[in-house]
Amino acid sequence: MIDLYEQAAIGEYERAAADIKKQKTPLAPLHKSYQRFDKIIAKSIDESPTKPACKAGCFYCCYYKVEVKAHEMLLIHEHMQKNIATDLREQILASAKANAELISTLTPKEHLSTNIKCPFLISNQCSVYEVRPFRCRSFHAVQVDACEASYANPSDFSIATELIEEVSQYSDALSQGFEAAVMDSGLDHRTYDLNTALLEVFADDAIEKRYKRGKKAFKVAIEVVDEVE
Repeated sequence: MIDLYEQAAIGEYERAAADIKKQKTPLAPLHKSYQRFDKIIAKSIDESPTKPACKAGCFYCCYYKVEVKAHEMLLIHEHMQKNIATDLREQILASAKANAELISTLTPKEHLSTNIKCPFLISNQCSVYEVRPFRCRSFHAVQVDACEASYANPSDFSIATELIEEVSQYSDALSQGFEAAVMDSGLDHRTYDLNTALLEVFADDAIEKRYKRGKKAFKVAIEVVDEVE
């Protein structure tokens, strides 16, 4: 018997695959997927006796290592071009450049254990909240104390952040359903470092063309191959 989470993953896969095939690009389908994701996660949280401690102005998770898919970065780029003023874009890109320079001096494990402020974090708020990646969209914590402790001691991997199991399973199911649709559409489903991908998407106008042809979209951005153990 298919459980609720597997059913959610299959449903998201089918919707996303149909949308991508129809529109020949995953950008609008990704935006629709985010909307479905938010609706289902909000319902799951509403039905759970345990509630997330996350709230506006809480920024601890915005210092974690963040990775994106090519389509996520392309949607962020589109959003920034349409909705973010030039001076703020320049501020965000300057932060990404500083982060990229720091990351270039770190090993993958050091990167994972170092607090690096997300370039989109402005005045403790996400400046691209509407189009934030699945990884950011999926994160929630039950107790803020663990987030504070992890922020204060980023190299201590023994600090566990308690999550709501049902919400986490829905998050994984929905995001994996969309990613499977992208992969089966023959599009780039690699994972990239957010900072270096952000810099490249503003520097190379050919990224979206390569992506739509099923090629590797980013040539310079750090590709994340394996998780650090």
